Amino acid sequence: MIAQLKGTVDRKSLESVILDVNGVGYLVHCSEATAAHLPVGTRVVLRIHTNVREDALELFGFASELEETLFHELNRVPGVGPRLAMNILSGGLPEEIAGAIVRGDLARLKKLPGVGKKTAERLVVDLRDRLAPYAGAAPVAELPKSAAKAPLQPTDELLQALAALGYKPGESERLAALARDRAPDGSLEDLVKEALRAR
Repeated sequence: MIAQLKGTVDRKSLESVILDVNGVGYLVHCSEATAAHLPVGTRVVLRIHTNVREDALELFGFASELEETLFHELNRVPGVGPRLAMNILSGGLPEEIAGAIVRGDLARLKKLPGVGKKTAERLVVDLRDRLAPYAGAAPVAELPKSAAKAPLQPTDELLQALAALGYKPGESERLAALARDRAPDGSLEDLVKEALRAR
């Protein structure tokens, strides 16, 4: 498994580079931002993710640890494969994308290449907590300070999470009720997932 390549940029396009490593040219797919900062003729080091399929072996390259981390986190989300993950990374700086996911900024996420409403919601539900350390922001479901005196019931947290995803109070209550019926003993994350399925 290839984890890193060090070589000279021989050619490049908007979303890939040919990296010459001791006379062997490797096609490396990368985000537009990374490709733009890799001038032809320069010697570079790229972190690599090797994706093995039945009909192909693909290399995805990253200029920073954060970009690679975000790629792997995106790739964990159902329905988001390596190609879509790389397209998403082409939609902004890694810290900006992570911040949008943590804040539950669906409007920003839907502007990312290949991301619609359902995918944006899935990114928030699955990754908001995992990406919080990289975004420098609090998860969307974090309770306001005014509520800190009395712990909320899971139902209230579910309503807050749905509100953070853009649902109006009436719709949030309807979806929360359906989610509780389907997963009465589920965690907050399970309940949010059930609510999104019930839309």
